[in-house]
Amino acid sequence: MRPLVVSAVLLAFLGVASAVPAHLHMDALKEESKSKAESAKQKASELLGSKKGEPADDAQEVGAVEGFDTKAGEEEESDDEELEVVTLKWGIVVGLLCLAITFVVSHKLEEMEISYLPEAAVAVITGIVASCIFYLCKPKEANAPGEKFDNIMLGDMQFDFEFFMIWLLPPIIFEAGYNMNRQAFFDNIFPTTLYAFLGTLLSTFVVGGIVWKAGQMGISHPIGGLAALVFGSLISATDPVTVLAVFQALGVKVDLFSMVFGESVMNDAVAIVLARTLLSFKSEPADTEHILLAVGLFCKIFIGSLLIGVAYGLISSLVYKYAGLNHHGEAVFVESVMVVSFAWGAYYTAEALELSGIVAILFCGIVMAKYTRDNLSAEAGVLTARGFKCVALLAETYVFVYLGMAAFAFPIFKHTTWKMVGVAILGCALGRLQIYIFSIFTNVCFRSGPNAKMPKISATYMHVMWFSGLRGGVAFAISAVGYQNMDFPDNNDSLAIMQTTLMIALLTIFLMGGSITDIAKSTGILESSVPRDEEAPKTPKPDSDKLKPNSWLDEVDKNVIRPFFTHAKPGLSKQDIIERYDTEHSRNAASMIQRSWRRNTPKVKEERRARMEQARLKASAVSQAMSTNEFKAAMPKDQLEALFKGNNMTSDQMEMEDKVDALRAKVRCGSLLRAL
Repeated sequence: MRPLVVSAVLLAFLGVASAVPAHLHMDALKEESKSKAESAKQKASELLGSKKGEPADDAQEVGAVEGFDTKAGEEEESDDEELEVVTLKWGIVVGLLCLAITFVVSHKLEEMEISYLPEAAVAVITGIVASCIFYLCKPKEANAPGEKFDNIMLGDMQFDFEFFMIWLLPPIIFEAGYNMNRQAFFDNIFPTTLYAFLGTLLSTFVVGGIVWKAGQMGISHPIGGLAALVFGSLISATDPVTVLAVFQALGVKVDLFSMVFGESVMNDAVAIVLARTLLSFKSEPADTEHILLAVGLFCKIFIGSLLIGVAYGLISSLVYKYAGLNHHGEAVFVESVMVVSFAWGAYYTAEALELSGIVAILFCGIVMAKYTRDNLSAEAGVLTARGFKCVALLAETYVFVYLGMAAFAFPIFKHTTWKMVGVAILGCALGRLQIYIFSIFTNVCFRSGPNAKMPKISATYMHVMWFSGLRGGVAFAISAVGYQNMDFPDNNDSLAIMQTTLMIALLTIFLMGGSITDIAKSTGILESSVPRDEEAPKTPKPDSDKLKPNSWLDEVDKNVIRPFFTHAKPGLSKQDIIERYDTEHSRNAASMIQRSWRRNTPKVKEERRARMEQARLKASAVSQAMSTNEFKAAMPKDQLEALFKGNNMTSDQMEMEDKVDALRAKVRCGSLLRAL
């Protein structure tokens, strides 16, 4: 675990290096403020006794004192503002260094093939260590040097909802929609929608009901009914960033990946809107009328945001279609920047209308992936896909660093409601059973019979999807803003919700995220690998005349929608043929790509280098007529043993060859002497 030790040492050095200059700067500010105060007092005393022996006027005295107090207060406020700016800059430095350490340590762990500590877990540990340093350095005495700096620094490390919702979550959600596998996503859209909408709603009531009932029975923290439902809604937001990263690296089957991906992306948006809707009951009674109004509010927010995102995506398709930017090679950067303007335009339009920007930017990304991306030039398509991936990776990693920093920035370990944590974990496990319910429903109603277009969702898929329900940034962000706003002050429910949410998030990241690699390998959900010399069987080139649309929606999209928003002609375009071809033979294509990824892992590269070195030494031995002893001396012991086993040679045979080589050498020496 040397990389983790190195990261801890670096963070400790970082804490000292950042705290010392800031403390010195604060002490300098205090000295400057003290000198200014003394000079102001001196001037005030001069005003009070302007002439020797003359008594000062009472009004003049009062005015001088009041002026001194006002001036001193303004100077102190100015010093505090300057200290806050300095602290903010140091906070940015800490965050950036935490990101760098996370990426380096994660890379080293991957090279060492340590799968039980994924990148998300490393980021959380880095954030915990960073906040712990400032928490331990915080002076215990009041008005001690550096107390104000440490308080502000820990305040900057607190999980800020606005920062999360504006700067971190939108690029993650948009990149997920923009770079998704379009065909696989829409092939599995029905079960994915059931998991994200009805599943989240069912999980909300299951978790909320269990936590509330346990509190009423005295088993855990006695949480209120509405607070329990809000907790159930936010904890139902899955965040399988770690799971999806592992799935991509290992090469999980396309169908399973698309369902886990689709549920997580839409589930976050549903959970945010649902929690927001439930909070409206704080000021309204929970009668039938207001419940119907809340359902209407939920539909209004979600459908309105969806329409805004779709509208921006379709408008962007028309703009790119008729602007002709893809015919100018130098305009590739303009093409890419315009994608950002449309995506974030959808986000802020929805927010300005008091809807959900996250829902808007998600569906804007999905529509742009389906239509706008086809109107981009090849260079702009690659640039936007990779650019958004980089930004999303940065945001995802910082979310987990930010999550770790919250461990000491918030009162997480003060009067922690451990019993509620245990009850909530049980509720989450039972709430995730919705995966089995809606998967069986999909199999029975839509994926059974000889005419079924998609295979049934297997029991193995159900088990893996149930296990993949990690909790993360979205759940904790909602709980943190609830704590800061004190949505439920009675019995400290807001604090209990925040503590429980962070504990569950940490548990799922480390336990479930760390074990998903072994589970994926043992359950057979990876694409079937073929030996290198036995590539996947070739499939015939698709024939556009034999490709039939899956439904009337495909027919409408093929003949009306796609030709209107892209340069495609009515009927099956080249893109349609490729997508349909990829759908039919996706497993062969995916297995070839994923085998290529697995061939380039550090361990495989090292084995390949060893084989090449072995072949080079054999060739060198033959060309230079090396003796057997020289050949054995030139090769490492482990490679020599592998060579013996590969050639079915024993040590006796090698000794015999050594003797033959010695005789040859003597014969050569004798011939040489006779020649001389």
